[in-house]
Amino acid sequence: MILYNQLINQIRDLLPACSNSFKYKKSVLKQGDKNSILLLKDTAYELGGSQKPCISTMAVTSTISFDNSTYLYGKDIPEIKEDTAYGKIVFLEIEDIDEDTAFDKIKELELVRYNYCPDGFMTRASALSMREQLRVSKKAVKKKISFADLGRSLINEYLKNPIVKSVQIIFITQFDKFDELLMLADKIKSTTSALNHILDNILFDCSTCNLKEICDEVEGMKELHMKKAKS
Repeated sequence: MILYNQLINQIRDLLPACSNSFKYKKSVLKQGDKNSILLLKDTAYELGGSQKPCISTMAVTSTISFDNSTYLYGKDIPEIKEDTAYGKIVFLEIEDIDEDTAFDKIKELELVRYNYCPDGFMTRASALSMREQLRVSKKAVKKKISFADLGRSLINEYLKNPIVKSVQIIFITQFDKFDELLMLADKIKSTTSALNHILDNILFDCSTCNLKEICDEVEGMKELHMKKAKS
């Protein structure tokens, strides 16, 4: 699986050197009830709230290894006092999966963002807008839960999937290139959509397809399309 490699590298190039990194170790955060509601009276602030820049994306590869670490750009959870910008980027090294099951396995991994949230937090995620707002409780701030804790718990969750070999989690609360990051996240989403079209054997005229730009730009996408068209 190399379809996302170029985008992974572009995101890495966009981000400056990071001095705040945290190695993986067993997480002590407890899983919260995914249906629980964090009321405003119990909320310290919301990451991505008040119409602040907010972006969440995930990309997979079978040829790039990651260090099972969490990286932080900006202030940490105990330091934040009000609603602020928020970015969460997940890179996953996976087994080289069969093309016919690739889309389903990627969507299964994406479900982690909806199904897992530690106690003291509430996630409001939208795949369509690529936003993932994170409501942080006063209790979590008082306990001094950090992004290192949150990242380690997420890494642990992804590693439960047998096809995942390594993980990198990037949190952003301060960044001056959210617009560029959003464009790359949109290309990741479009790549997954194009993959779905191809694997569903949907035949279309490439010259008129709205996914043509992605097929032309993403290494391996056009070759996969031609291969599936002949099968």
